[in-house]
Amino acid sequence: MDWKSQCCTKISCLIALFLFFDSGYGAESDKVISQFDQEIRKTSGVLDSIKTELEKGRSRLKELQNEEGNYLTRLEQIEKNIEGSKTYLDLLSSQIDSVQEVIKVLGDSLEIAQQKLNSRQKIMKTRLRQAYMSGVSHPLVIILTSKSPLDLLNRVRYLEELNRYDRNLIKDIGNFKTEIGEKKTFHQNELENLSLLRDEKEQEQKTFIDEQKTRKTMLEDIRNQKENYAAMIAELEASQRELNAMIELLEKKRKKAREDIERKREIAFEKRQGKLPWPVDGSIITKFGKVVHPVYKTVIMSNGIDIEAKKGQGVKSVAPGNVIHTGWMRGLGQLVIVDHAGGYISVYSHLQDILVSQDEQVEYGQVLGHVGETGSLGGAKLHFEIRKMAEALDPLKWLESR
Repeated sequence: MDWKSQCCTKISCLIALFLFFDSGYGAESDKVISQFDQEIRKTSGVLDSIKTELEKGRSRLKELQNEEGNYLTRLEQIEKNIEGSKTYLDLLSSQIDSVQEVIKVLGDSLEIAQQKLNSRQKIMKTRLRQAYMSGVSHPLVIILTSKSPLDLLNRVRYLEELNRYDRNLIKDIGNFKTEIGEKKTFHQNELENLSLLRDEKEQEQKTFIDEQKTRKTMLEDIRNQKENYAAMIAELEASQRELNAMIELLEKKRKKAREDIERKREIAFEKRQGKLPWPVDGSIITKFGKVVHPVYKTVIMSNGIDIEAKKGQGVKSVAPGNVIHTGWMRGLGQLVIVDHAGGYISVYSHLQDILVSQDEQVEYGQVLGHVGETGSLGGAKLHFEIRKMAEALDPLKWLESR
């Protein structure tokens, strides 16, 4: 095989090797990193918003702690802070996972880039050694050894191709050196970001635990001191009046609905008296009507029933209807109010979370949220009410017998 054929063969091999190292991986890794970067930026905006709300909430709690009383308000603020902190920690964990994935992809990409650089440097050394050994690269050698003008032209063409190839090879080596440097810098920045995120998560975790301890201590203080308990009862009654006022306001708004459709629904709901499904499985711990405290002998009016249930258990709508309110209320925590038309509504409170939105239509058995202890003085439970207009009804007369 003459030197021209050898050159052609080597060029083909070198091009094939280039194509192998340039195929796919770099573009794919850049695409993955770009996707994670978008997710990180999106999460960062939400994190900043929640962090701002947490700072406001914790500042508000400090103000409330300097005031006498306001147990329910303080308890509500603590629970809001805890809920916000949980969301913040979940997002931080997601952010950390994303950064770890970026670091992993960067590490793989950096390794491939280094392999590319090593390959090109090896090819360059081979080319230089080949040129030195053959001695055909000097113009005088080409002229003196050419057998004919056509042979000279062919040799010049091959030499031009090799020179062009060498120039591209040198350029590629420079580009990959730059790429590796950039990837190393990016990799280091992501590692620093990961370290900062982990420090922030550890600090937030400590604050979260402290807030949970504060809530527990406050509840124990309220339960164990008669004076505090009496103050809490007064706030609960005030909270109940607020709920009454809200329901009366909602009742006025609802009267605008078409009366004939409401009447049909009213009849349908009334026919279900004593047959409504239970909103949650559990035992009754507080019945409807007057309730006497076993120790302090104070009497309060319970407008519904309390059902003891496992935390996180699904709370279901007892009948079809329209969600007319979701949110927080002192002494009741997170709650949902469903309008069943004809003046009938159902109330679900102390929820851990809320899965429906205001004005959403719900069906029999649709999960509205999960059992929690927000606003509760006695652990995880569901406070459940049925009302007609503003009048509280005994839920046990409407739920199916057990």
